Amino acid sequence: MSAGTSSARLATSARLPTGREAILLNTMPKSGSVYLAKSLANILGLGTMYLGDPHGDQIDILAAHTFSRGGFVSQNHLIPSRENLRILQYLNLKMVLHLRDPRQALLSWVHYLPYITGGNDEHEILLKMSPRPPLNCLKLSLSRQIDWHIKNTLPPRVFWATRWVEIADRGTMPILITQQNDLRIEEKVLFDKVLEFYDIDFDYALPSLARTMNETHFRLADPTEWNRTVTPEQAIRATSMIPKSLRIRFGWD
Repeated sequence: MSAGTSSARLATSARLPTGREAILLNTMPKSGSVYLAKSLANILGLGTMYLGDPHGDQIDILAAHTFSRGGFVSQNHLIPSRENLRILQYLNLKMVLHLRDPRQALLSWVHYLPYITGGNDEHEILLKMSPRPPLNCLKLSLSRQIDWHIKNTLPPRVFWATRWVEIADRGTMPILITQQNDLRIEEKVLFDKVLEFYDIDFDYALPSLARTMNETHFRLADPTEWNRTVTPEQAIRATSMIPKSLRIRFGWD
C-alpha cells in the first residue's frame, strides 16, 4: 500500500464532530468536573445538561433519552446503582469516569460548601445532599468540619469510586477512567483521550476557560493540599478508608 493510500484511509476513518455527540461524564465531586465539562462542550460545540438533578445521583429516564439523541455534554455524580447501570446499558451509552484522590476531593468539598451556601448552613441546597451537614457545621473550625466529613462524607465517596472502578474493570459497559491530576498536568492529552474514546479525531485548540470559582469552580487544583492541612490522625484515618489497590493504581499513595 502506498503512503498516499494509507493517508487517505486514515483521513476517511477519522470522525469529525457532528454536533450530535453525547458525551457522558460521571465525576467525583470537586475533581475539576465543571472545567472538564465546559471545555468539552466548547471544543465540540455542544450544549450541556444533567441526567438528573444537578446535585442528585439517580438518572431521570426522560432526560437520559433526550441526552442519548445527542448534542450534549452531561456532567453528573451518578451512583453505581443497578437502575443507573441498566439505563446506561439500555441506551448504549459510553461514560467517562473522572476521579480524584478522595482525601483532596473531600478537603475541596469542605471549602466549597461555604461558597455555594453563602455560609448559610440552612440553605436549601444542603437539603439535596446526603449525608446532609448538620446545623452549625459551617461555623465549626476547619479541623472539626474535616472530622465530620471524614466520618460521614468520605466513606460513600470511596464506595462510589471503588464500585464504579469495579464496573469499568468488568467491562459491563464502555467506561474510560480519567483523573483530575491528568487535567492538571496533561490537559490536552486528557481531552485527546476523551475524544478518542468517543471515536472523534480532529484538530482543535484548548478553550482555556477562566479558572475561577464563578466560571469553572476552580480553586487550587493542588493534589497535596490535604496532607498539609489535616492533622496526622486525620490523615491516617482518611487514608485507611481508601482501598490500597486504588491508592496504588491511581497514585494516591
